[in-house]
Amino acid sequence: MKKNPICTILWRDAAYTFNKKLPRKLPGPRLTPGFIIKSTKDYTFIATNVAYDGKNAALYPVDGFIIPEKVILEFRKIGNYNA
Repeated sequence: MKKNPICTILWRDAAYTFNKKLPRKLPGPRLTPGFIIKSTKDYTFIATNVAYDGKNAALYPVDGFIIPEKVILEFRKIGNYNA
């Protein structure tokens, strides 16, 4: 049985920096729950929606986020989903 780590990532979205005018107030942190697909020293890929293949007892990411490690404020493991 494969363990699939479930976690929450608290992070600060930096996309606002592409605007021509910087906001007066920084955007609040985002909290994203999901399954960890891959984690490196540079980023974490978290799937927020997954497809389940009962025949193979496997989870496959449908959509999610690639979050740069530098914007992650907190990474909390909740547990595992055992497919």
